[in-house]
Amino acid sequence: MQDNDPNSARNPSVRSGRRKPEVATNAIERRIVTALCYDLVDSTELFHRMDLEDYRELISAFQSAANKSIAAHSGVLRVEAGDGGLALFPIDLGPRDAASLAIRAGLQIVETCRHIGEAAGRADLQVRVGIATSIALVQGAQAQGWSQEPVVGVALALATRLETVAAPNTVFVSDETCRLAGRSHAFSFEGIWNLKGFEAPERAWRALGHKNEVDRFYAFGRLGSPFVGRTDELGRLSKAWKGVVAGNGQTVVIEGDAGIGKSRLLHEFRRLTRAERSKSFLFQCVPGGFHSTLHPLVNSLTGMPETGGQSKLTASTVAGRFRRHGIRQDDIIEIFAYILGAEGRSESLASINPKLIRDRAKHAISQALGALCESGPVLIVVEDIHWIDPTSREFLIEAARLIPGLPILLIATTRPEPIVEWLEETNPSRLLLRPLGADETRLAIERNWPQHRQAEFSELFEVAERISGGVPLFIEQICQWVSETKVADQVTMAKTASTTHISAFEEILEARLGQLGPIRDVARAGAVAGSRFTLPLLRRLLPDYGRKALANAADTLCDTGFVTHVRAGGTVTYGFRHALIQETIYKLLLRRQSQTLHRRLFDALSEDPTIAPWIDVGSRGEHAERAGLKETAVGLFISAGQEAARRSALAEARHHLEHALSICDDLEMVDRIDRLRLTAVTALGPVLAGAVGTNSPPARKLYEEGVEIANRQPLEEKSRWFPIYWGWWLTGSDFLTMHERAMEVQVMLAGVQDPEIRLQMNHCVWAIDFNLGRHRETQNAIREGLALYDMQRASEARTIYGGHDARVCGLGQLALSLWLTGHVHESDRVLQEMIQFANEISHLPSKAHSLDTEAVSAFYRNDYKRLAAVAEEMSEFAKQHEMQSLAGLSLLFGGWAEAHLGNLAGGYLRFCKGFDLLGELGAVIDLPIYLSMQAAMIGLDGKIDRAIEVASEAIHKARETGHAYWLAELYRVRAMLHARAGAMRNVVIADLHIAAETAQAQGAAALKQRIKQSIEELGLVVDR
Repeated sequence: MQDNDPNSARNPSVRSGRRKPEVATNAIERRIVTALCYDLVDSTELFHRMDLEDYRELISAFQSAANKSIAAHSGVLRVEAGDGGLALFPIDLGPRDAASLAIRAGLQIVETCRHIGEAAGRADLQVRVGIATSIALVQGAQAQGWSQEPVVGVALALATRLETVAAPNTVFVSDETCRLAGRSHAFSFEGIWNLKGFEAPERAWRALGHKNEVDRFYAFGRLGSPFVGRTDELGRLSKAWKGVVAGNGQTVVIEGDAGIGKSRLLHEFRRLTRAERSKSFLFQCVPGGFHSTLHPLVNSLTGMPETGGQSKLTASTVAGRFRRHGIRQDDIIEIFAYILGAEGRSESLASINPKLIRDRAKHAISQALGALCESGPVLIVVEDIHWIDPTSREFLIEAARLIPGLPILLIATTRPEPIVEWLEETNPSRLLLRPLGADETRLAIERNWPQHRQAEFSELFEVAERISGGVPLFIEQICQWVSETKVADQVTMAKTASTTHISAFEEILEARLGQLGPIRDVARAGAVAGSRFTLPLLRRLLPDYGRKALANAADTLCDTGFVTHVRAGGTVTYGFRHALIQETIYKLLLRRQSQTLHRRLFDALSEDPTIAPWIDVGSRGEHAERAGLKETAVGLFISAGQEAARRSALAEARHHLEHALSICDDLEMVDRIDRLRLTAVTALGPVLAGAVGTNSPPARKLYEEGVEIANRQPLEEKSRWFPIYWGWWLTGSDFLTMHERAMEVQVMLAGVQDPEIRLQMNHCVWAIDFNLGRHRETQNAIREGLALYDMQRASEARTIYGGHDARVCGLGQLALSLWLTGHVHESDRVLQEMIQFANEISHLPSKAHSLDTEAVSAFYRNDYKRLAAVAEEMSEFAKQHEMQSLAGLSLLFGGWAEAHLGNLAGGYLRFCKGFDLLGELGAVIDLPIYLSMQAAMIGLDGKIDRAIEVASEAIHKARETGHAYWLAELYRVRAMLHARAGAMRNVVIADLHIAAETAQAQGAAALKQRIKQSIEELGLVVDR
């Protein structure tokens, strides 16, 4: 390629064969011209933020560097305007070389801009570059003077327009430039753009670098083998694509063993559909990524040039990428930045229930997919989903469910493992890749066979065919082995052929590595590092090797096809060409070798986490565990679990935290291990509550074991573990058990003086005593607890204790208890105080709690109009914030109000819909009350016998669980139903007698008044 030596463009002796004779003429000629336009991003804002002289020096340094970049690649600057410029590249070089040189110049301008910004401490110094090629009219097109003569063509204007739409620190090129430089450079398609001044939409491509400097996603470095066979499979994908172009979205799962050619098939398909799609996305799941939340998306975002090589994903990066692809809604960007754990994300979501965040994210997926395909058909590829993390899996299922109504083709690749059955619920098309047939295998071997060993082809072919088993990756490795070795004779290959294909692959790989001598150590170190590694990291893993030796070894591994360069901003980074190669090399390591390398890697990360920024905390824990540092690993897994929980990634959080506890089981029983256990339990409890339910057996068992360990700690430390005691109380099987535990916690922590803990202990008491009908104790606990309330500590406590604010809860319970005990006006005052405070703190779960309390208050008072209004407010709030349990309550209370305002049938149907929804969500907290409401409506419909059955069930449930505060009303309702059914007087009186006794014992004056009215209405005499 001529572009490998830019200096040759200025040497007439080198290129004399390509140049035309110089003829003195002023004639206008048609020539192919490549233009480059560059411009700093937001330079006006930069001007206002900087000192005038500093700004002038910065711009001068940038322009000087840009000019040097252009000149170094044979370009000529035609226009320099302040913070930008326009350049042309030599027409005498030939179109391909001119396009390639322009791209190299553009990429260098981006790189030098970054360095200048770093030197000046200006992270906001960024540049855009646009490059275009077209036919142009050139006057006096002599080789020496063409750049000074007028040039008329589309290239100059198009380059300028492409620069304006390019992302910061990227190079956008036109379709023609991409075509001309396609053999030397790698590109990603950036969509179809309506550019100012151009009638037809223009396709834009982003230049990623020379193909030797980028990874397989764009340069397809690992896909060096010729494409053989797969005609039927390619036809099926093409048929699916035609359906997508017609508007019928589809999901296709490509399944096959490692090395079978899944990525190679996709590369060919992407090439065939390039002209028809508006956008294309490729995400890669990596080995060990199962516990790293949304790692395919994170890796695609952090690996792109606009991150400037930064390791940490930022909210601005997420926003920039989403908006560039047409996803501009702030709420979508906000939710994804939060779940991705991006720095600078909004913390307003931190206090929201994790399930609610996931529901919002699913809704955001629907909106995002719709935005992506507004400009035409879209291709989305997710590779190796057998390594996908649970959050990505959940979102992928949601995307697959939505895609049939959109012009999107979703392709997922996987190894044939049972774990992928989860995708079946979306009913995808399946494409099974089998080994190549005999004819195809022969053709593949022929095309890969080294030229210098052609004489031995017929001699070794049969054995090579048997060893490969028709697997393309195995074929490639065998042929490379033959190319590299001098002993790949019939005897050597015959020995290998007697084993399985996988073991043969291992033997061949080991033999190839053995021939590389000390370079084998570099491959082993890279395999321990994982999906990617850098030279600085290798130096820490192999301290006996010098920098130059490691660089040469890495280059040799690239040349021999073991590894390839991958994208990682401005850092030279390597990765294995195929995951199976990395897996095999790692498996061949001896245990002691592996442990030593993992220890060195962990030490390096501990000293400088930026040495391998893609290795997250959970992965560091795995390296520590494999290095034998088990206690250290426990702390890291706990940190990883806590981080995942903060991002609502409950499955990943549960894995990390449960794994931390399992390691503790293998360690000695000492105080510091107990503290690690308690830390893990504290973090895991809310995760289990969110993932499998508050009263689930795993949550109960965890807290029971946690309290047992906490009780062994000194009193001065017990307060630290109060969240465990809280969880133990909350996971009681019924209200009676919860009451016993609340009392026990008070006794155990009687000496603790921390105000927040004493407040939350009272929170336990009032929440339970209210349900038990113990109103005096309830009101005392609320007043004592709220006297300790602290606004600053409350912001954190809301997420730990119950998921809502303690003051909102306390005021609400107090208002309800005051009404039940006959203090109506005081109840009204406290209720209004609760509503006002809930609005002030703007905490969504607490606002939902407040609305629930308002509805219950209106229900108590039989204020049907007020209840209908609150139910409507609940419904709107639930829709706005996607709160399904609140939506269920709005239906239930709204239905009750509607039934009593004249529409019994419609109201009852609405009530049942809400009741069923709450049951599906496992959120039927006040079951006896809801059953009594149902019984009353059935009775209004004249079905008295059925109503009595439901009322009896409500009484049974209330007594069974200790849910007693409404028990007097339940007996009164059943008594009235018995009376309507014509039951014997003693049956009615018995229920009313129990109702009166219960209300009297509880001091529930409001319920006593209702019972009195019912007795008078029935004309009965009841002993009280």
